[in-house]
Amino acid sequence: MTIWNHTAKLCAIEITKEQDRQLHDLMDAFLEENAKINLSAYRDEETCWVGNVLDSVSAFSIQQLAISGKVIEVGTGGGFPLLPLAILFPDAEFTGLDATRKKIDAVQRIIDKLQLPNVRLTLGRAEELGHDYTLREQFDVVLSRAVAPLATLLEFMSPFASVSGKLLCWKSMSIEEELMQSAHAAKEMQCKLIGQEKYELPGDWGTRQILIYEKIADLSSEFPREVGIPKKEPL
Repeated sequence: MTIWNHTAKLCAIEITKEQDRQLHDLMDAFLEENAKINLSAYRDEETCWVGNVLDSVSAFSIQQLAISGKVIEVGTGGGFPLLPLAILFPDAEFTGLDATRKKIDAVQRIIDKLQLPNVRLTLGRAEELGHDYTLREQFDVVLSRAVAPLATLLEFMSPFASVSGKLLCWKSMSIEEELMQSAHAAKEMQCKLIGQEKYELPGDWGTRQILIYEKIADLSSEFPREVGIPKKEPL
């Protein structure tokens, strides 16, 4: 099985044989960690390959996105899409943020095993680290595949994006109501929706999309709000 066979229509860059090997090594290392702790529901090669790896590299279909500069994933979990993109864009600098120590430790073991020099991890909550001057509005691209309403996600993500930076949210297709409900949050977070890119996964996995927001101005210092508030009281 090669990634190219499944993603010829998605990819806007050529994937080398070495990168293909690294992606398979990533899958193997992840499954080894996932057998020890609960990182993902994808516990066999097929579901992990499609649900984690291919779903991560779907970003290549986005013409507005240049994976370069400084990239952060908010809520990195088991390391997807962080690690596949770090493999395929070695010149970019990637940061993975998560509030759960065991997940950070597991992803660090995967990074060490694969010897990825362009990834670092940060332990902490987005509500707190979003006020850290070393991270706030420092990133060209902010990623999240976290399962959370858009209003909450945008408050987690926007504090890390520089002005003109892009925010990428992995979502299902049926989100019209969620988009409407997040309109106020997008305005408060200084984010403008500039694209909804659809992509196909093989077999019965179907169609999904990535929402692309652009950060249009500096964020008010009141955001993000205190820990727990963005989830309990979405804007």
